[in-house]
Amino acid sequence: MQKRLIFAVVILFSLGMCLSAVAANRLRVSGDNTWVAFVNGEQVGEGSDWQAVGDYEFDLIDDGAVIAVYIHDAEPGASGAGGALVDIVLDGGGYFGSDETWKADAGDPIADRNDGWETVNFDDSGWESAFQLDQFGEGVWGFGADTMRQVLNNPDCTAFWVWAGPNDGADDIYLRFTIPGTSSVEPVEKIAATWGQIKTR
Repeated sequence: MQKRLIFAVVILFSLGMCLSAVAANRLRVSGDNTWVAFVNGEQVGEGSDWQAVGDYEFDLIDDGAVIAVYIHDAEPGASGAGGALVDIVLDGGGYFGSDETWKADAGDPIADRNDGWETVNFDDSGWESAFQLDQFGEGVWGFGADTMRQVLNNPDCTAFWVWAGPNDGADDIYLRFTIPGTSSVEPVEKIAATWGQIKTR
């Protein structure tokens, strides 16, 4: 009887682990060359290697969230081609990939920007639609797709690389996307408070 009980506990524990691994909202981000990602004004991650995709879990409240990503192209002007690839996988089955429906803005480096661009209530109505480039797996970044698919699977990424205008111009760009619903969300693991608070510490 004791062995059966132990076996049952192990099965339930394993099932719980599997469910927790699957039932998570995920923000997957890549930027050429570096990025900082936010969910509703709170930083959830950053990276500096476009082939090493950032994969960040976050909680939704009433299915709502504002996703904001800063990307820096380290090769100035026309000498480098910047790109950003972002997708959102919801545990309820929803999927949103970066494309021309996302909002984009070129601006100063993030350390010099303090207009609250990453926050929920920021007015991005003046921003332009993102400039849509190649779909994931194609074009100039296609050679890195196999490495990136180690993260960008289940589901497969169908997002497009995007930029704010032609990607041989601005070196610092900002993206925003609003998931339908309310705008109150709490990341699973808070890395920091808002960017403005980080800069003043």
